[in-house]
Amino acid sequence: MAATARALSPTPTDRVDTFVKPNAATSPLWLCAYFPDLALAALHLDLDQAVACSAHSKGQTRLYAVSEPARQAGVEPGMAPAAALALCPGLSIRNRDPLAERQALQQLAEIALDFSPWVSLDQPDCLLLEIRSCLTLFGGIERLQDKLRTALQTARHHPLIAISPSPTASVLLARLSLETIVTDRQALRSALGPLPVAALELDDKILHRLFRTGIRQLTDLWRLPRDGLAKRYGAVLLQQLDRLAGQQTQILQAFHRPPSFQASREMPIELERIEHFFPAVEQLAGEFAAFLKSRDATTLGISLQLHHYDLPATRLTLDFRAGSRDPKHWCGLLYEKLERSPLPAPVLALTLLSAAIIPFQPERFSLFDDSEQPNSETEWQAVLDQLQARLGHHALKFPGTQADHRPERAMTNTPSLLNANPGLPLRPLWLLPNPAPLRLGDICLLSAAERIESGWWDDQSMRRDYYIGKDAHGRKLWVYRDLNAKQQWFLHGLFG
Repeated sequence: MAATARALSPTPTDRVDTFVKPNAATSPLWLCAYFPDLALAALHLDLDQAVACSAHSKGQTRLYAVSEPARQAGVEPGMAPAAALALCPGLSIRNRDPLAERQALQQLAEIALDFSPWVSLDQPDCLLLEIRSCLTLFGGIERLQDKLRTALQTARHHPLIAISPSPTASVLLARLSLETIVTDRQALRSALGPLPVAALELDDKILHRLFRTGIRQLTDLWRLPRDGLAKRYGAVLLQQLDRLAGQQTQILQAFHRPPSFQASREMPIELERIEHFFPAVEQLAGEFAAFLKSRDATTLGISLQLHHYDLPATRLTLDFRAGSRDPKHWCGLLYEKLERSPLPAPVLALTLLSAAIIPFQPERFSLFDDSEQPNSETEWQAVLDQLQARLGHHALKFPGTQADHRPERAMTNTPSLLNANPGLPLRPLWLLPNPAPLRLGDICLLSAAERIESGWWDDQSMRRDYYIGKDAHGRKLWVYRDLNAKQQWFLHGLFG
């Protein structure tokens, strides 16, 4: 697209044209920052060298983006790699990485949030900012543009910026390398008039028909009757023109910075004992709890940093098994960790951080009662968090299953809780290391047979009929009859 934009650009791009009317409307004003080399920059390629990235489309591999040195050698996007190498033998070609591009654009969007509360990533390789409400804060449109360009421009990213009352028009101007500023909707059509019709995202057949009738610029389209355009070329063309002129409302999805929390407290003097500086930890935990409640969120982990003089900070991390926003629970776990972690030096300051913030989903709630009542599940999770904080993250093991029908191999111990599957048959948690021979006369069978026949592929085959039974002492047993060993009965497990 970058190459097409340069080819269609009707005027030089080394100046900024400004179209301003004295009484500009208070309608939204959209700034588009376009990054033509985003695909190359996301791969950390040297843009001063002949480099390119390729993508697979419609069964063929084509160049997606090329650097300026490669372009000067005759290489253009859309070429086959073999043809590009014939023109530029030293060309370095890498596969495109859309995920890296998305991550790079999100990092740029986080920077742009310092200039506007509304940032959108709806257009590829572009940032769209609504800046009308921010002009006074930054001292005018030119100053905001310069400050944003300085913040976004790095060694790898060089944005092209266009501003207009229409997001579609701003994107089109930026992609054509026309860094134009249009603040009034009435002047927008005059600014867009000289642009070529080929810059519009139209079907090739429609473009060919427009060229045959002598229509080359947008001005030629706007001079024609709307009814005639709709009849001859369809409503899509009119919708595109209305979006360009800002006459059709567009709904853009806003980008939001991932929520995070960070708060600090400085100590009046150097403190060595936990009871002296821990009240400040409780204050920070209370602030974080209020932060979560105001956003209807919860956290999966927190980190406490204890800063010392001329030494690295001591870091304590808590990972919760389920979302938590109980400051007393956090402080209890942190206090236990601090008691078992000797500090290398006195504490000068504290910092509480958390980036693992997720939406809060209560187990149960009342329409008229805002108090959060703990239930058995939350209390159980709190106990597990406490054991995990004392023993270590991988110290707790829980019964789990794996994809094997043989009971000896199906049961495993995993660091995470077992997700119960109601479709699985009932199994005892206590399996004997070696099945014990059993006399059926002493057992009362309580269930129908469950046949397990497996293991033929690894020379450990088994054919068994399993039953749930009860012995004379009232114990609930899991027994089976071995179909490969003369129908002999064995005790394999006990239910709790």
